[in-house]
Amino acid sequence: MPLVRSFGVIQRRIFDSAKSALAQPSRALSITSRGKPINREELFSYTNGRFLANEVKACNRRYVQFDINSLCTVAAAAGGSSPIKAIDKMEGGFSKALIMQKEDGSEVVAKIPFSIAGPPKYTTASEVAVLKFITAHTRVPVPKVLAWSSDASNPVGVEYIVMEKAPGQQLFTTWSTMTVEEQFNLVEQLTQFEAELASIPFPANGSLYLRESMTDGEPWVALDRTVDPSGQFCIGPSCERAWSAQGNMMVPPSQINNGPWPNLSSFGLALVEREKLHIEQQSRDSNFGPPRGSVEEQLAVLDMAKEVLSRIDTVTLINRVSRPVLWHTDLHMGNIYSKPEDPAKICSLIDWQSIVVSPLYLQARFPEFLSVSDDYVLGLTEEPKLPQDYEDLDADDKKLAELKFEDTKMSKFYELSTANQHLRTHHAFLMPQFTQELFIQCGEVFEEGAIPLRASLIEFANAWSELGFLGDCPFSYSEEDIQNHDQQFQDYRDFHRVQTIARKLLCTDSEGWISPQLDFVKQQRMNAELLQEIILRSNEYNKTPEEIRRIWPFSEKF
Repeated sequence: MPLVRSFGVIQRRIFDSAKSALAQPSRALSITSRGKPINREELFSYTNGRFLANEVKACNRRYVQFDINSLCTVAAAAGGSSPIKAIDKMEGGFSKALIMQKEDGSEVVAKIPFSIAGPPKYTTASEVAVLKFITAHTRVPVPKVLAWSSDASNPVGVEYIVMEKAPGQQLFTTWSTMTVEEQFNLVEQLTQFEAELASIPFPANGSLYLRESMTDGEPWVALDRTVDPSGQFCIGPSCERAWSAQGNMMVPPSQINNGPWPNLSSFGLALVEREKLHIEQQSRDSNFGPPRGSVEEQLAVLDMAKEVLSRIDTVTLINRVSRPVLWHTDLHMGNIYSKPEDPAKICSLIDWQSIVVSPLYLQARFPEFLSVSDDYVLGLTEEPKLPQDYEDLDADDKKLAELKFEDTKMSKFYELSTANQHLRTHHAFLMPQFTQELFIQCGEVFEEGAIPLRASLIEFANAWSELGFLGDCPFSYSEEDIQNHDQQFQDYRDFHRVQTIARKLLCTDSEGWISPQLDFVKQQRMNAELLQEIILRSNEYNKTPEEIRRIWPFSEKF
């Protein structure tokens, strides 16, 4: 064998041997969840809590099996080669996050979406693109993507993103010990990041992708070269769950226009057509859910909404705040990391799954961790005040009023800082709520029925000229129509009062999820007791005992 060829064979063997060694996780691979040892099957299963209703279905939707060794191989090579020695599982509502520790002491995070996270391929591909775009084109700190695949046929067997572990500490661990000045500084920095994102001009509404993720036949729109000089990114179909089978949509995807949409009107009209297809092609269980109205009523209000949406691009007031923007819509304290040595300094914003490019006035909102009560007054000249009867309150009520006053001051500071950083975003805050609810309710007619959308349409009819529409409103409501609607809306509101009470008192959500920190058996008992209590007081909700039992969200075992 020639010397050169012999050397090449030896070199390849050495390389393959090294690669094989790296591919294997440590023999004593530690697998834990919330600090407790678990086995490999428990790594696949959902163990972050229980469900009061439909538990088997809820857990099955969150079960993800994959090749652990292959994932360890990918993670070991990401961000510096070193075998994986420990995995700690964390879970949210839509994905697993595996903190993978290497033998050299470094850590990476492997994120694996559940089947309910959103459309296959798009959910992962878009999150990767968002992280890469923000890293390349802004000062907003986000985790760096180290490896990823949006094709579940890869050796790992699932879609995944391996990324840097966010440095610092989550805000909920430090917020209560920070000074007011530090809190103000952190909030101001957050508004700077949001303003930077909101200032980026995108060409359409949809989801952000790398162009390499788009295949032939998939619609996409290129970003302007001034925004994306390398031409790497594009706007493609929406990865929001509502546009996929994972969002309970059973209509064939080929019949749905899931983006990208060039303007506000085309986005709204796509919502209308999506919901009409749902209603026409699927049946709903009429024994549960809010009063929806007949199928004919649902289609009728969607047709009325279509009349508004087909004209909405001519409306100056709304158009001023409808430019497509990228905005993190889930900024709770767990998604914000700050520096231990300087807790007012944000060092990472995480969880960009399903974050989309959408009209500013539909995206812009106060962060989840800031308290904005129903009586909060927007406006740059409005100052937070203690209640007028403050001096007459007892000690406990005074304390509550003072806490609310302090929370309101922080929210007002956020509002003022937002106006200072990006005035157009503040203008979006000031838009009448019913103009936003038109889009929200259009997208929920199949689930929520005709009544809430009709409420928005009545508001539009009353404010038609003030909003800048030309000509007369194409529909109107008589006094009798309004009275009938008000009666129906009261029934709708009573239904949701019951749902809200159940979720609030049981510390749960619409799925009946119970935190692992709570005693599940105790919560089950409370659920049964609360149902009986509400049944006894059914008159307060304008329901019969039988109706209360029928609409109770967590009653499958009663």
